Amino acid sequence: MIKLVEELRAEVARLLADGEVKLVIGYENGSDPTRTTPLFVKSADQVQRLTFSPFAINNLAKYLLDYQVGEGKIGIIAKGCDSRAIVRLLQDKQFPAERLMVIGVSCPGQLDSRKVLAQIDPLAKLERVELKGEEVVLVTDRGQFSLKKADYLMDKCKECETPRPVLSHKFIGPEPPAGKTPAYEEIARYEAMSPAEKAAFWDKQFEKCIRCYACRNVCPACNCRQCCFDQAEPNWLGKGVNASENHMFQLTRAMHVAGRCVDCGECDRVCPMDIPLRLLNRKVLKDIKELFSVPTPGIDDTAPVLGAYRAADPDEFH
Repeated sequence: MIKLVEELRAEVARLLADGEVKLVIGYENGSDPTRTTPLFVKSADQVQRLTFSPFAINNLAKYLLDYQVGEGKIGIIAKGCDSRAIVRLLQDKQFPAERLMVIGVSCPGQLDSRKVLAQIDPLAKLERVELKGEEVVLVTDRGQFSLKKADYLMDKCKECETPRPVLSHKFIGPEPPAGKTPAYEEIARYEAMSPAEKAAFWDKQFEKCIRCYACRNVCPACNCRQCCFDQAEPNWLGKGVNASENHMFQLTRAMHVAGRCVDCGECDRVCPMDIPLRLLNRKVLKDIKELFSVPTPGIDDTAPVLGAYRAADPDEFH
């Protein structure tokens, strides 16, 4: 991982020095070794702050929307799942392809910081985290110990379809293993519920929603110029936070991103109430893939199923 970071910094420094890009969106270390935060590199003196680690979880694609208008190329560091989101933004014509420079990175799978931190003595200070093959080594001021990497992966990484970015103008790091075919086991368990059990499950989940809009704000598929939930006229959604309005918000959003959700898992990650939004979106994704025989959005240039017409599409009216 240290070598990858060195190569990444060298490449970004070169791109800036040669004037190939005016800005690179990447990662820097956060408040502890299990956190990274977005970094916007504009000059050579900022390059050494760049990093990449098994905790570079954020999907940076959404930040491209802040640079839709302007001159010069924007560089962005992208994992495999992030690259699917970038492809979708290009398909939605939300960013001009000629102004984009994707720096793809080899991703070993991202770790769930909450699960990792739960293994540390609350009184110990975590100094660094090292990835050694299939082990995660936690180094604290009270010693070090190892964890099995597979047990602490983010859920989205356990069945990663694209360890190598599907779009990259530059690629940094070792060639990753081939992607996996999702089994959708958690969806199968959900589908085994009765209609009444499903309704009760989502009632319980949506009652927790505080309508902070974090899921919408982080989602690369939520890129409308004006969101229907922000409109006063027509009033699609009331301002009250209650079960009825929460259902309206969550289900409307799920349908808005249907066929465009790239399964990056950001909605799950940022929800402060731990609502399993990825379960909802994956259920819709699984159904669409089965009905229309299409891949996960963003893997290739297949048009979104709800934004394109094919004569062979399922037609229940016949």
